[in-house]
Amino acid sequence: MPLPRITRKRQFVQFLLLAAALLIPFVSFSGNPLLRMDIGKMTLFMAGVPLRIDQFYLVLLVTLLLVILFLLMTAVLGRVWCGWLCPQTVFNDMTELVTLLFNKRVPPYVARVVEHLTALIIAKLVAFNLFCWFMTPERVLTDLLHFSDHPAMLSVFLLLTVSGYLNLILVKRSFCRSYCPYGRFQTALMDAGTLNISFLEEVRGRCLRCNACVRTCPMGIDIREGFQIECIGCGRCIDACRGVMERKPDGFGLIDYRFGSEKGGGFRFGTTTIALLFATVLLVGVLTWGVAGRSQDAFAVQRVATAEPRRLPDGSLAQPWRAVIGNRTEAPRTYSIRVAGDAASGVELHGQTRDIEIAANQHREIIFMIHPLTTRQPGKFQLQLVSGDRIAATVTISP
Repeated sequence: MPLPRITRKRQFVQFLLLAAALLIPFVSFSGNPLLRMDIGKMTLFMAGVPLRIDQFYLVLLVTLLLVILFLLMTAVLGRVWCGWLCPQTVFNDMTELVTLLFNKRVPPYVARVVEHLTALIIAKLVAFNLFCWFMTPERVLTDLLHFSDHPAMLSVFLLLTVSGYLNLILVKRSFCRSYCPYGRFQTALMDAGTLNISFLEEVRGRCLRCNACVRTCPMGIDIREGFQIECIGCGRCIDACRGVMERKPDGFGLIDYRFGSEKGGGFRFGTTTIALLFATVLLVGVLTWGVAGRSQDAFAVQRVATAEPRRLPDGSLAQPWRAVIGNRTEAPRTYSIRVAGDAASGVELHGQTRDIEIAANQHREIIFMIHPLTTRQPGKFQLQLVSGDRIAATVTISP
């Protein structure tokens, strides 16, 4: 009876990953990108929610959460990231799959040309896709087509393409085997229930010494020698062993995924996993609270230090100030700046402090003058940012 295979499952997961990477830059949610670090707008979009650079503490929380999730995945699933999800593995698997399909139908030299073309096409797609995570796909395509106006962008695109091509043709798996530090890093995160590929010691006597597992391993290791840092957890040795053993009476594979190192060991929480899981829950809670409670308006005011006070026709002085107003909502808004409280009778504002129109998710800088109405310099007072009848923000200044 044929035994189940790992390869098809791994290829299906990799296909979903590639589809997501290629399509997500084109997907919008509530009128915003589903996921993009938009350099032009200085905004990180997550599930359509914009987080501007002036909300950098939230961006830091997102980055920290991604790091913790990656560590948690490593503690639970071990090297599955390397063998199933890592871009280095996915693109190498894709190139090898296309080349293998042609090897069976065309002469070797034609297959070699196909391998180079496949690597070049993949490298170009990856380079284009990387730009789309930071700019709109329409702008990326337009700027690349008008490359004479954007030489720096073209240079980066060509550099990424050449690097990706050489990686797929020359570097290949040697990067995982010799240069990538993740394998060493992962050993420090191994827990009591970490998933790994194991040669089942309890049935070692059934091994036929056929070396099928060794021949199919992309890292060139022998899984029968026990845990090795170079193993990427791809599962090829599992399929190779099952392909041989299923032809034997009552045959079953001698290599399999196993949580921990004990026979029949299922998933269990170790100290490292519990700590990382607690950190993940905590960060998700803090990030949710931060996004839900963030202000929809930004208002920052500072004196224009490089400008001298301006003398008005009546001989009094007015000091130039700069205000940065941000509209973080998904609709345009109109703002006004006014003096709050009792200070309004002793201070007036000159310049464009009313009917300040700001588009959705945009910031605007306004220069205005603060004019004391008395010879006595006013102390600290508040400026309010108003949108309609609503006080959007308040800052305290000292002229």
